[in-house]
Amino acid sequence: MIPKSVNLSPSKKDIQVTYKNNLVLSVSSKNLRKFSPSAENKNKPIKIEEGDDFKDVLINKIEGVVNYAIRIHFSDGHSTGIF
Repeated sequence: MIPKSVNLSPSKKDIQVTYKNNLVLSVSSKNLRKFSPSAENKNKPIKIEEGDDFKDVLINKIEGVVNYAIRIHFSDGHSTGIF
């Protein structure tokens, strides 16, 4: 499914992905940062139960990458994974 829009919440703690049927998916900054598809994270095993490592990480900015992905700039300086 192709999203209609992707927006950063006012709290900067999650993004809302809206689809054409008005279904809204909300994804937390903590989970986005924890499971970032970057090369940096690919080689570092992250245990599910250690989820509080990124609890204070916020999203500073979302930018489009070409016409099919987004790059998220996190408050801890991470911005290399595209979603």
